[in-house]
Amino acid sequence: MLSLRIAVASCRFLSSRSSSAASVSVAKSDPSTTTAVESTRKLRNNEIGVSEDGGQKFIGFTFYPRFPGQQDPLYKPSEALMIERVKGLRGRPYWEKDVMTKIGLPMTVKHSNPVVVANTPSMCAMLWKVKHLIRVTPITFPQGLPEDGDTAGARLQQNGQLVFIPKLKSDALQAATQFNFTDRPEHMDRETLKKQLRLEWIQPWK
Repeated sequence: MLSLRIAVASCRFLSSRSSSAASVSVAKSDPSTTTAVESTRKLRNNEIGVSEDGGQKFIGFTFYPRFPGQQDPLYKPSEALMIERVKGLRGRPYWEKDVMTKIGLPMTVKHSNPVVVANTPSMCAMLWKVKHLIRVTPITFPQGLPEDGDTAGARLQQNGQLVFIPKLKSDALQAATQFNFTDRPEHMDRETLKKQLRLEWIQPWK
C-alpha cells in the first residue's frame, strides 16, 4: 500500500509529464480564392495515424469524429487512484489473487481498507484484470498539493477527495513532540499492571 507521501510524490512526477496541446496553424490564400484553413495537430496517446476516410487510428480500433476537426474536451486524468475491494477472494483463481496481492489487497486485508496507487498504464493493466473485484475512485485535490510535500493533516475522504485539515496537522505535531512514557523506569508493563489491579481487586481494603 502506498502511503500518502509516496502518492503525492508520484502525482507531482506524473503532472510534470503532461503533454502539450495541439498547435493549429491557419494559412491564408490569395483574396480571390477561398480561405484555406490547415490544422496540424499532435497525435494523441496510443494514436497510430489518420486513415484515408478521416478516421483516427488507435491500437485495436479506429475513431471517427462527428465532424471534421472535432476535438475532445479538455480532461485531465487523476494522477492517483483509490482502490477498494468489493468482493471476497475465496474461491477465486490464483492469478486474480496474485494481482490483488501486488495491488496491496490480499485476503488478509479487510474490505474497508482502501489502497492508493499511481495512475500509470502498467497499474491500469493490472486493475483491468480484477475489475470485477474492486471499486476504483479517482483521487482529486480540491486544495491542491503541498509544495513542501508535507502530508500531515491529510484526510482521504470516501468520494476520493484529499483534503488537508489544519487541526489534524497540529495534533500530529503535538503527538510527535509528546513525551514517551515508555522510557520512564517507573512505567509498568501490561503484565505488571494486570497483576497489581488483580491484587487490589482481591484485597480492596489495602
